[in-house]
Amino acid sequence: MSLTLDVLRIAQALVLIFGLVVVYYAAKSYRRTKSRSMLLLGIGFGITTVGSVVGGVAFELMGADIETADTLYAVAQAIGFFIILLSLAVAKD
Repeated sequence: MSLTLDVLRIAQALVLIFGLVVVYYAAKSYRRTKSRSMLLLGIGFGITTVGSVVGGVAFELMGADIETADTLYAVAQAIGFFIILLSLAVAKD
């Protein structure tokens, strides 16, 4: 295994861990405050995190080429960041 691939796997694991922590705290805040912004924030980070995992799984376990895996990740990231943007700019509580 190459060092680059090992670093990529570690980075993806950290994205999963940190993403889940952010989603947990956003959900916890939403339950406490019923703030639509917190709900959208959690959903946005959830989609971004899931996209990272799907891209990694497609590459590592399903044999997808790097372009396909990266495309899956980039699409999920774009959707997730759009929802995060909505949570910060548009949502009215």
